[in-house]
Amino acid sequence: MTTGLYHRFDGYEDLKALLEGSDEDVLVALADKPALIRIPAASTAAAPRGRLIACLMHGNEPSGFQAVVELLRRGDRFPFDLWVLIGNVRAAIQDGLYAHRHLDDQEDFNRIWDVGPATTRMRRGAAAILEELRSADLEAAVDLHNNSGRNPCYAILTQLSPEGLVLASLCADTMLHWKLRAHTLMEALATACPTVSVECGLPQLPEGTAFASGVIHRFLAAEVFAAPTGAELAKPPRMVETLHRVSVRPEVAFSFGAVVDGETEFVIVPGLDAYNFGLLPAMHTIGHIDPGAAMPLFAGDMAGTDVTDQLFRTTPDGRVIAAADIMPVMMTTTVQQARRDCLFYTSLLLD
Repeated sequence: MTTGLYHRFDGYEDLKALLEGSDEDVLVALADKPALIRIPAASTAAAPRGRLIACLMHGNEPSGFQAVVELLRRGDRFPFDLWVLIGNVRAAIQDGLYAHRHLDDQEDFNRIWDVGPATTRMRRGAAAILEELRSADLEAAVDLHNNSGRNPCYAILTQLSPEGLVLASLCADTMLHWKLRAHTLMEALATACPTVSVECGLPQLPEGTAFASGVIHRFLAAEVFAAPTGAELAKPPRMVETLHRVSVRPEVAFSFGAVVDGETEFVIVPGLDAYNFGLLPAMHTIGHIDPGAAMPLFAGDMAGTDVTDQLFRTTPDGRVIAAADIMPVMMTTTVQQARRDCLFYTSLLLD
Protein backbone atom coordinates (compact mmCIF):
# COMPACT_ATOMS: atom_id res chain seq x y z
CA MET A 1 0.00 0.00 0.00
CA THR A 2 1.20 3.51 -0.78
CA THR A 3 -0.13 6.49 1.09
CA GLY A 4 0.40 9.99 -0.18
CA LEU A 5 3.30 10.37 2.25
CA TYR A 6 5.03 6.96 2.54
CA HIS A 7 4.91 3.37 1.35
CA ARG A 8 3.36 0.84 3.73
CA PHE A 9 4.05 -2.92 3.51
CA ASP A 10 2.57 -5.76 5.59
CA GLY A 11 4.29 -9.14 5.47
CA TYR A 12 6.68 -10.81 3.07
CA GLU A 13 4.05 -11.43 0.39
CA ASP A 14 3.54 -7.69 0.18
CA LEU A 15 7.33 -7.23 -0.13
CA LYS A 16 8.05 -10.05 -2.60
CA ALA A 17 8.13 -7.97 -5.78
CA LEU A 18 10.12 -5.19 -4.14
CA LEU A 19 12.92 -7.51 -2.97
CA GLU A 20 13.47 -9.35 -6.27
CA GLY A 21 15.98 -6.84 -7.66
CA SER A 22 19.21 -5.33 -6.41
CA ASP A 23 19.51 -2.90 -3.51
CA GLU A 24 19.43 -0.09 -6.07
CA ASP A 25 16.29 -1.56 -7.61
CA VAL A 26 14.64 -1.48 -4.18
CA LEU A 27 15.40 2.22 -3.78
CA VAL A 28 14.28 3.08 -7.30
CA ALA A 29 11.02 1.21 -6.74
CA LEU A 30 10.40 3.18 -3.57
CA ALA A 31 10.99 6.38 -5.58
CA ASP A 32 10.71 9.48 -3.44
CA LYS A 33 8.87 8.14 -0.38
CA PRO A 34 10.02 6.51 2.87
CA ALA A 35 8.84 2.97 3.50
CA LEU A 36 7.33 1.56 6.68
CA ILE A 37 7.28 -2.26 6.81
CA ARG A 38 5.67 -4.61 9.31
CA ILE A 39 6.54 -8.30 9.40
CA PRO A 40 3.93 -9.95 11.64
CA ALA A 41 5.10 -12.17 14.48
CA ALA A 42 5.49 -15.90 13.80
CA SER A 43 2.91 -16.80 16.43
CA THR A 44 -0.32 -15.01 17.21
CA ALA A 45 -1.13 -17.08 20.30
CA ALA A 46 -0.45 -14.04 22.44
CA ALA A 47 -0.55 -10.36 21.61
CA PRO A 48 2.97 -9.78 20.25
CA ARG A 49 4.99 -6.68 20.95
CA GLY A 50 7.13 -5.03 18.27
CA ARG A 51 10.76 -4.14 17.55
CA LEU A 52 11.85 -1.42 15.13
CA ILE A 53 14.91 -1.17 12.90
CA ALA A 54 15.31 2.20 11.14
CA CYS A 55 17.84 2.89 8.40
CA LEU A 56 18.74 5.39 5.71
CA MET A 57 17.46 8.33 7.75
CA HIS A 58 20.26 10.11 5.93
CA GLY A 59 20.61 9.29 2.25
CA ASN A 60 24.41 8.95 2.35
CA GLU A 61 24.48 6.34 5.15
CA PRO A 62 23.85 2.97 3.47
CA SER A 63 25.28 0.34 5.86
CA GLY A 64 22.05 -0.12 7.80
CA PHE A 65 19.93 -0.24 4.65
CA GLN A 66 22.15 -2.90 3.08
CA ALA A 67 22.00 -5.01 6.24
CA VAL A 68 18.22 -4.59 6.52
CA VAL A 69 17.58 -5.65 2.92
CA GLU A 70 19.78 -8.70 3.50
CA LEU A 71 17.63 -9.55 6.55
CA LEU A 72 14.34 -9.10 4.70
CA ARG A 73 15.47 -11.28 1.81
CA ARG A 74 15.93 -14.18 4.25
CA GLY A 75 12.23 -14.06 5.10
CA ASP A 76 12.71 -14.75 8.82
CA ARG A 77 9.84 -14.45 11.30
CA PHE A 78 10.18 -13.68 14.99
CA PRO A 79 8.18 -13.97 18.24
CA PHE A 80 7.42 -10.26 17.84
CA ASP A 81 6.30 -7.93 15.08
CA LEU A 82 9.33 -6.64 13.18
CA TRP A 83 8.98 -3.05 12.02
CA VAL A 84 11.40 -1.55 9.49
CA LEU A 85 11.63 2.09 8.46
CA ILE A 86 13.60 3.02 5.33
CA GLY A 87 14.03 6.78 5.50
CA ASN A 88 15.20 9.38 2.99
CA VAL A 89 14.98 7.35 -0.22
CA ARG A 90 14.95 10.42 -2.45
CA ALA A 91 18.29 11.67 -1.14
CA ALA A 92 19.75 8.16 -1.46
CA ILE A 93 19.13 7.88 -5.22
CA GLN A 94 19.64 11.40 -6.57
CA ASP A 95 22.95 12.04 -8.39
CA GLY A 96 23.97 8.42 -7.98
CA LEU A 97 23.59 6.14 -5.00
CA TYR A 98 24.12 7.53 -1.50
CA ALA A 99 25.37 10.95 -2.59
CA HIS A 100 23.38 13.20 -0.24
CA ARG A 101 22.60 13.37 3.48
CA HIS A 102 19.52 15.29 2.41
CA LEU A 103 18.72 17.42 -0.63
CA ASP A 104 18.83 21.19 -0.73
CA ASP A 105 15.03 21.42 -0.91
CA GLN A 106 14.57 19.02 2.02
CA GLU A 107 14.80 19.22 5.77
CA ASP A 108 17.05 16.71 7.51
CA PHE A 109 14.79 13.65 7.82
CA ASN A 110 16.25 12.86 11.26
CA ARG A 111 15.54 16.34 12.67
CA ILE A 112 11.77 16.52 12.15
CA TRP A 113 10.32 13.97 14.58
CA ASP A 114 7.80 15.10 17.16
CA VAL A 115 8.19 18.69 16.01
CA GLY A 116 5.38 20.92 14.92
CA PRO A 117 3.65 22.28 13.11
CA ALA A 118 3.54 19.64 10.35
CA THR A 119 3.63 22.25 7.60
CA THR A 120 5.74 20.31 5.08
CA ARG A 121 5.16 17.00 3.33
CA MET A 122 8.19 15.51 5.06
CA ARG A 123 6.93 16.57 8.50
CA ARG A 124 3.45 15.25 7.77
CA GLY A 125 4.95 11.91 6.73
CA ALA A 126 7.07 11.75 9.88
CA ALA A 127 4.06 12.56 12.06
CA ALA A 128 1.97 9.80 10.45
CA ILE A 129 4.79 7.24 10.75
CA LEU A 130 5.40 8.22 14.37
CA GLU A 131 1.71 7.77 15.18
CA GLU A 132 1.84 4.22 13.78
CA LEU A 133 5.02 3.36 15.65
CA ARG A 134 3.76 4.72 18.95
CA SER A 135 0.71 2.48 18.64
CA ALA A 136 2.80 -0.59 17.76
CA ASP A 137 3.66 -1.50 21.38
CA LEU A 138 7.40 -1.41 20.66
CA GLU A 139 9.70 -2.99 23.21
CA ALA A 140 12.90 -1.52 21.66
CA ALA A 141 14.16 0.37 18.61
CA VAL A 142 17.50 0.81 16.83
CA ASP A 143 18.41 3.31 14.13
CA LEU A 144 21.43 2.49 11.95
CA HIS A 145 23.72 5.26 10.68
CA ASN A 146 27.20 5.97 9.27
CA ASN A 147 29.70 8.72 10.10
CA SER A 148 31.45 10.96 7.56
CA GLY A 149 34.73 10.83 9.50
CA ARG A 150 36.74 8.12 11.21
CA ASN A 151 35.09 6.93 14.44
CA PRO A 152 34.82 3.64 16.23
CA CYS A 153 31.44 1.99 15.83
CA TYR A 154 29.29 3.19 18.70
CA ALA A 155 25.77 3.48 20.08
CA ILE A 156 24.02 6.76 20.83
CA LEU A 157 21.68 6.79 23.80
CA THR A 158 19.34 9.71 24.43
CA GLN A 159 18.27 8.66 27.94
CA LEU A 160 20.51 6.96 30.49
CA SER A 161 17.85 4.48 31.61
CA PRO A 162 18.79 0.96 32.76
CA GLU A 163 16.89 -0.50 29.80
CA GLY A 164 18.64 1.87 27.40
CA LEU A 165 22.04 0.84 28.75
CA VAL A 166 21.14 -2.82 28.27
CA LEU A 167 20.18 -2.13 24.66
CA ALA A 168 23.28 -0.01 24.01
CA SER A 169 25.54 -2.74 25.42
CA LEU A 170 24.05 -5.20 22.91
CA CYS A 171 24.91 -2.89 20.04
CA ALA A 172 28.45 -1.61 20.68
CA ASP A 173 31.31 -1.40 23.16
CA THR A 174 31.31 2.41 23.01
CA MET A 175 28.30 4.55 23.88
CA LEU A 176 27.68 8.28 23.46
CA HIS A 177 25.05 9.91 25.66
CA TRP A 178 23.36 12.39 23.31
CA LYS A 179 22.03 15.46 25.13
CA LEU A 180 21.30 17.83 22.24
CA ARG A 181 17.56 17.21 21.74
CA ALA A 182 17.54 17.55 17.97
CA HIS A 183 14.12 16.00 17.15
CA THR A 184 15.55 12.66 16.03
CA LEU A 185 13.40 9.58 15.63
CA MET A 186 15.05 7.84 18.57
CA GLU A 187 14.39 10.86 20.80
CA ALA A 188 10.74 10.85 19.73
CA LEU A 189 10.33 7.15 20.61
CA ALA A 190 12.38 7.19 23.83
CA THR A 191 9.30 7.72 26.02
CA ALA A 192 7.71 4.58 24.57
CA CYS A 193 10.64 2.13 24.69
CA PRO A 194 14.45 1.97 24.96
CA THR A 195 16.02 3.38 21.80
CA VAL A 196 19.54 3.70 20.41
CA SER A 197 21.11 4.99 17.24
CA VAL A 198 24.13 3.00 16.09
CA GLU A 199 26.96 4.53 14.06
CA CYS A 200 28.50 1.86 11.82
CA GLY A 201 31.70 3.59 10.70
CA LEU A 202 32.38 5.15 7.33
CA PRO A 203 29.78 4.58 4.60
CA GLN A 204 30.19 2.14 1.73
CA LEU A 205 32.76 -0.01 3.53
CA PRO A 206 31.93 -3.72 3.80
CA GLU A 207 32.94 -3.77 7.47
CA GLY A 208 30.27 -1.14 8.20
CA THR A 209 27.56 -3.32 6.69
CA ALA A 210 28.96 -6.33 8.55
CA PHE A 211 28.80 -4.39 11.83
CA ALA A 212 25.21 -3.30 11.10
CA SER A 213 24.28 -6.94 10.38
CA GLY A 214 25.79 -7.98 13.71
CA VAL A 215 23.80 -5.32 15.54
CA ILE A 216 20.61 -6.51 13.87
CA HIS A 217 21.33 -10.14 14.78
CA ARG A 218 21.97 -9.33 18.45
CA PHE A 219 18.96 -7.03 18.60
CA LEU A 220 16.59 -9.61 17.16
CA ALA A 221 18.04 -12.49 19.19
CA ALA A 222 17.77 -10.72 22.56
CA GLU A 223 15.07 -12.16 24.80
CA VAL A 224 14.35 -9.00 26.79
CA PHE A 225 15.72 -5.49 27.24
CA ALA A 226 14.71 -5.03 30.87
CA ALA A 227 17.35 -4.29 33.47
CA PRO A 228 18.11 -7.46 35.48
CA THR A 229 16.80 -7.72 39.05
CA GLY A 230 19.53 -8.19 41.63
CA ALA A 231 22.27 -8.55 39.01
CA GLU A 232 24.91 -6.14 37.80
CA LEU A 233 23.53 -3.81 35.15
CA ALA A 234 24.82 -4.47 31.64
CA LYS A 235 26.36 -1.37 30.08
CA PRO A 236 28.91 -0.57 27.39
CA PRO A 237 32.55 -0.69 28.59
CA ARG A 238 33.21 2.87 27.37
CA MET A 239 30.68 5.66 27.82
CA VAL A 240 30.97 9.34 26.95
CA GLU A 241 28.49 12.21 26.76
CA THR A 242 28.28 15.25 24.52
CA LEU A 243 29.35 18.60 25.96
CA HIS A 244 29.58 21.09 23.11
CA ARG A 245 28.64 21.48 19.45
CA VAL A 246 31.35 23.04 17.25
CA SER A 247 30.56 24.59 13.87
CA VAL A 248 32.18 26.90 11.35
CA ARG A 249 30.51 30.30 11.42
CA PRO A 250 28.12 30.52 8.43
CA GLU A 251 29.75 33.60 6.92
CA VAL A 252 33.21 31.97 6.81
CA ALA A 253 34.29 30.21 3.58
CA PHE A 254 36.32 27.14 4.54
CA SER A 255 37.85 23.95 3.22
CA PHE A 256 39.82 20.92 4.38
CA GLY A 257 43.53 20.84 3.60
CA ALA A 258 43.78 23.67 1.02
CA VAL A 259 45.35 27.12 1.51
CA VAL A 260 43.99 30.41 2.77
CA ASP A 261 43.36 32.59 -0.29
CA GLY A 262 40.85 35.00 -1.76
CA GLU A 263 38.11 32.34 -1.74
CA THR A 264 38.96 30.32 1.37
CA GLU A 265 39.16 32.14 4.69
CA PHE A 266 39.64 29.15 6.98
CA VAL A 267 41.53 25.96 6.14
CA ILE A 268 41.02 22.99 8.45
CA VAL A 269 43.99 20.71 9.02
CA PRO A 270 43.33 17.31 7.36
CA GLY A 271 43.26 14.16 9.45
CA LEU A 272 41.68 15.62 12.59
CA ASP A 273 39.01 12.91 12.49
CA ALA A 274 41.72 10.51 13.73
CA TYR A 275 41.19 12.14 17.15
CA ASN A 276 37.50 11.15 17.36
CA PHE A 277 36.85 9.56 20.76
CA GLY A 278 40.47 10.32 21.69
CA LEU A 279 42.41 13.28 23.09
CA LEU A 280 42.97 16.36 20.97
CA PRO A 281 45.55 18.16 23.13
CA ALA A 282 45.63 21.83 24.04
CA MET A 283 47.70 23.94 21.61
CA HIS A 284 47.02 21.52 18.74
CA THR A 285 46.37 23.32 15.45
CA ILE A 286 42.79 23.03 14.16
CA GLY A 287 43.30 25.18 11.06
CA HIS A 288 44.66 28.37 9.55
CA ILE A 289 43.30 31.87 8.89
CA ASP A 290 44.81 35.16 7.78
CA PRO A 291 46.76 36.67 10.71
CA GLY A 292 44.45 38.97 12.62
CA ALA A 293 41.23 37.50 11.18
CA ALA A 294 38.32 36.77 13.51
CA MET A 295 37.73 33.38 15.13
CA PRO A 296 36.02 31.20 12.44
CA LEU A 297 34.59 28.63 14.85
CA PHE A 298 31.56 28.74 17.11
CA ALA A 299 31.19 26.40 20.08
CA GLY A 300 27.98 26.15 22.08
CA ASP A 301 27.07 23.99 25.05
CA MET A 302 23.97 21.82 24.98
CA ALA A 303 21.84 24.86 25.87
CA GLY A 304 23.40 26.88 23.04
CA THR A 305 25.49 29.18 25.25
CA ASP A 306 28.61 30.48 23.48
CA VAL A 307 31.72 28.82 24.97
CA THR A 308 34.03 29.37 22.00
CA ASP A 309 36.65 31.24 24.04
CA GLN A 310 36.91 28.33 26.47
CA LEU A 311 37.78 25.85 23.72
CA PHE A 312 39.64 27.72 20.97
CA ARG A 313 41.85 30.69 20.33
CA THR A 314 43.81 32.21 17.47
CA THR A 315 47.54 32.95 17.36
CA PRO A 316 49.34 35.95 15.85
CA ASP A 317 50.63 33.81 12.98
CA GLY A 318 47.08 32.80 11.92
CA ARG A 319 46.60 29.43 13.57
CA VAL A 320 43.34 28.33 15.19
CA ILE A 321 44.29 26.12 18.12
CA ALA A 322 42.63 24.16 20.91
CA ALA A 323 42.70 26.21 24.13
CA ALA A 324 42.22 23.10 26.27
CA ASP A 325 42.35 19.31 25.96
CA ILE A 326 39.19 18.15 24.21
CA MET A 327 37.68 14.84 23.12
CA PRO A 328 36.06 15.33 19.70
CA VAL A 329 33.39 12.96 18.42
CA MET A 330 31.64 12.77 15.05
CA MET A 331 34.23 15.07 13.46
CA THR A 332 33.44 15.24 9.76
CA THR A 333 35.78 15.63 6.78
CA THR A 334 33.40 17.29 4.32
CA VAL A 335 32.25 20.88 3.93
CA GLN A 336 28.69 19.78 3.12
CA GLN A 337 28.37 17.71 6.28
CA ALA A 338 29.87 20.47 8.42
CA ARG A 339 27.39 22.97 6.99
CA ARG A 340 24.36 20.71 7.28
CA ASP A 341 25.13 19.46 10.80
CA CYS A 342 28.35 20.61 12.46
CA LEU A 343 32.13 20.18 12.37
CA PHE A 344 32.23 18.02 15.50
CA TYR A 345 31.02 17.66 19.08
CA THR A 346 33.16 17.59 22.20
CA SER A 347 32.55 14.97 24.83
CA LEU A 348 33.43 13.79 28.35
CA LEU A 349 34.13 10.28 29.64
CA LEU A 350 31.47 8.94 32.03
CA ASP A 351 32.28 6.72 34.99
